[in-house]
Amino acid sequence: MGRLPLRSSILEPRARSDGVEKRLLQAAEAGDARAQCNLGTLYGNALDDNGYTVEGQRPQAIRWLLAAAEQGLPRAQVKLAEIFADAPDTSGSHSAACGWFLLAALGLRGIQRHRARSGYERLAAHLSPKQLARAKRFARDRAPKLPLRTAHPEAVETQ
Repeated sequence: MGRLPLRSSILEPRARSDGVEKRLLQAAEAGDARAQCNLGTLYGNALDDNGYTVEGQRPQAIRWLLAAAEQGLPRAQVKLAEIFADAPDTSGSHSAACGWFLLAALGLRGIQRHRARSGYERLAAHLSPKQLARAKRFARDRAPKLPLRTAHPEAVETQ
């Protein structure tokens, strides 16, 4: 039985693009939140779809992650928060990161929720009470509104 050669796309970039970035861009421009998140992550990792390092992709990463995060995709919210958290705290980026971490934690489970909470706690320790209040207000204002429970007709008591 012959051995098949294994090729790692991380170690050996593909010679030709398979068009992943182009397909993601088309879907992202059409409003697909998952494609926006994946495209933002691709740009945030500073790699092109061939695995080569590229510079100056942070604005595009933020653009697409923000679009997906505003559609309520928790994975995009936590990734956006991480990008803001890793940047110098200019014009409230750490406060915004805390807000996105809080919002993401509402929609995540397990290790991903822990990741969002840890990110929040790490940054919150360095923010002022005013900045923390702003982050909490941001998350509260954008949190999905849960519909009021309608009581079962037989459970309603007349007063």
